[in-house]
Amino acid sequence: MSDLQVNDLTGPHDASAVTSTLGYLSFGSILMPTIEGVAVRVEVDEATNAIVAVSFEHQGSVLQVSVFSAAKSEELWPEIYGQLLETISASGGSVKETIGGFGKQLDAVVVAGDTKREVRFIGFDGPRWFLRGAISGLAFTDVNAALNMEDIFRSLVIDRGTLPLPPREPLPLRVPEGNFVPPKFGI
Repeated sequence: MSDLQVNDLTGPHDASAVTSTLGYLSFGSILMPTIEGVAVRVEVDEATNAIVAVSFEHQGSVLQVSVFSAAKSEELWPEIYGQLLETISASGGSVKETIGGFGKQLDAVVVAGDTKREVRFIGFDGPRWFLRGAISGLAFTDVNAALNMEDIFRSLVIDRGTLPLPPREPLPLRVPEGNFVPPKFGI
C-alpha cells in the first residue's frame, strides 16, 4: 500500500457521483483533494496561453494529467493508446505494453530532440470524459512511488460540465481561486 493519505481505492470519479468536493482544489474540469506533500503546477500552451495539463509532484515522481471530452458510448483510451504507440515509435522512442492499476498502460522512452525521457502512460474512460496520465521520475521504476502516483490519479474528480463538445476536445482548465504565495528564501 502506498504512503499517501487518499481514502478511495476506486476512481477517478465523475463530479455527479461525488457527494462533496469541500476541501478540493478546483482546476476547472479537474478537482483534486488536498494531499499533504504534493506540489501542483499547471502546464500552459505557449501559443494560446491555455492551461492544457495539471502536474502533481511527490517525492521525485510526477503525474501529469489532461482531460478530454468523449462521446457517451465510446471509449477513447484504445484509440489514444494506439496513437501513442505509433507516435513514440515513429519519433525514435521505444514502447513496452504493460498492465497496471488501470489496465493497459504504456512504458515508453520518449525522444524529443537530443533528450530521452521515461514516461508511463495511463488512461481512464469516464462518463463523457477521458483522463490521460503521464507518470515520470522515480515512479517509473519504483513500485511504491508508482502506487502513490496511481493513488493521486484515482483521487481526482472530473467535472465535465454540460457544454456540448466534440470528442477529444480538451476540457477547460484554470488556476484555482485564492492567494498563492511563493516561498521566501533567506528569512
